[in-house]
Amino acid sequence: MIYRVRPASILFAVVFLASCAGQRGSLVPDQAAWEIHRDTLTLADDWSLRGRISLKKAGDGYSGSLNWEQQGENLDFRFRGPLGIGGFRISGNRELLSIKTSKGDEFFASDPVVDLENQFGWSIPVHSMRFWVLGVPDPGDEYQVSVDDHGQALNLDQSGWRVTYKSYRDFNGRTLPRRLEMTSADVRIRLAVDDWQIKE
Repeated sequence: MIYRVRPASILFAVVFLASCAGQRGSLVPDQAAWEIHRDTLTLADDWSLRGRISLKKAGDGYSGSLNWEQQGENLDFRFRGPLGIGGFRISGNRELLSIKTSKGDEFFASDPVVDLENQFGWSIPVHSMRFWVLGVPDPGDEYQVSVDDHGQALNLDQSGWRVTYKSYRDFNGRTLPRRLEMTSADVRIRLAVDDWQIKE
C-alpha cells in the first residue's frame, strides 16, 4: 500500500518541530549571564525598596508594607501592619541590630535569626535577605541555584532557606525581582516589590 503525504502535512510537521526546538533552546540556563548578574548585584550596597511583605509560621500570619534602605553594611528595615498596628523597625549592621516595635519597646540583637525567634516567635534572616531580594546569594555562605535563559535565578537554596523567584521586572533599566518567596521549615515569607532604587 502506498501512502501519500500532503505538502501541507509536511509543512505542519516542520513548523511543529521547529517550535519544539525553539522552546527547548529557550530553557537552556545562561550561566555566563548569571555570573555577570550575580557579581554585579552582589556589589550593590546602596539601595532601597518599597513593597509588601507577609510572614507565616505554624498557622500565624502577619502582613503589611515594607520599606528597606541598605547603605553598605547598615540596614533600615521598616515593617508596618494594617492601620499601623504591629509594626516594627530593624536597623543596624552585622555586629548589632536595634529592633523597635510600634508599642515603644526596644531590644538589641547580635544574631537576628535566634534573637527574633526568642522575642517574637519568628525570625527574618535580614543579613542574607539583603542579597536574596536582589536575586543573588549571600556571598558569605555556600549555595545552590537554578537559573533561566536570561541568567536570572529561579530557585536559590542557602542557609536552610529556599528562595523562589516568581517574577522579575525592569526598574529604571535594571531587571530585579518583583515577587519572591522564602521558605524554611515552617516559615514562609512572601515579598512583592513595588519600587526599587539602586544608586550607581
